[in-house]
Amino acid sequence: MFPRNRFTDIQSQSTSIAAITRGRIIMRAGRLVAIEQHWLRSPVSVAQIWWESNHGRLRGDECLLDYHIPRGLPSFITLDYIRSGSETQYKTFIGACHILNEVARLRRADAIVAHVTNVRISDRLLQRLGWQRHLEHWKGRHYIRRFYDGYPTLPNSYCGA
Repeated sequence: MFPRNRFTDIQSQSTSIAAITRGRIIMRAGRLVAIEQHWLRSPVSVAQIWWESNHGRLRGDECLLDYHIPRGLPSFITLDYIRSGSETQYKTFIGACHILNEVARLRRADAIVAHVTNVRISDRLLQRLGWQRHLEHWKGRHYIRRFYDGYPTLPNSYCGA
């Protein structure tokens, strides 16, 4: 297994975080624990989702958010997978989304894209977070979070322990 680089301070490690092309945001109890650099992008399968929802749920107030930069499209971020447990608080989930927005700012990304398959993530919630429907002629729920008009400010309450 490849060792993973872990970054815990967005301000002092911003250059290293911006260079991550495959990463995971780890939030616990509404606070950033780390942003990990992954060497390989692990595609998520239907079997993995089923297993984790029935047997491998996270315990406690924790949220993991996986993302990658598509090859040849460095100004975009793809949100691959969000994993949380039954005890995950809204603040922890929203914090992970705010941290992803900050990663986009550090990379100077134009947008984040996602194919949302979980029906518990409502269209209304996504719109409230600044996401818009995208590729409506494709099968599924595709969303985009554009940053053409600037980036939102990261609330300090989500950073550090």
